[in-house]
Amino acid sequence: MYRKKQHSTDFLFTFLLLITFALFALILAGTGALVYQNSVSSLEENYTSRTAVAYVAEKVRQYDSEGLISFSSVEEIPALALRSDDSAETAACTYIYYYDGSLCELFVREETTPTASMGTALVELSDFTIELEGSLLRVTAVSEDGEELSMLIHAVGSLSS
Repeated sequence: MYRKKQHSTDFLFTFLLLITFALFALILAGTGALVYQNSVSSLEENYTSRTAVAYVAEKVRQYDSEGLISFSSVEEIPALALRSDDSAETAACTYIYYYDGSLCELFVREETTPTASMGTALVELSDFTIELEGSLLRVTAVSEDGEELSMLIHAVGSLSS
């Protein structure tokens, strides 16, 4: 019988081709993992400040009627007070304030004296401010990574201090 001779170069070429393919597959997978990790990190950084500002903007829009939005304080911490326009027996107030490294919200009956620790922490931030600039509210949130995001909100109803 006639038997074909195998050359070592055939085996070596096939082996090198397989190694090259495996190496490129690993490089591609590693690059993809880094891109994904950077995307997730970027989204997490933007999440906190954007969420805080968007949340306050939405709350202001919900309570945007004459005299329902005012500046107040919770244990000498500046707060935005959003009052309901219900009857006296069911009147309630929502306070939004920055306390202990978090944006907090506290929903209580109007006659209740609020304390800062009663609020629910919404988003962890390194700083948060709400200021009145003319007829606009400037809401500024600083994430724990130092990213600052600011928004001007026009409240149709008048703001009282």
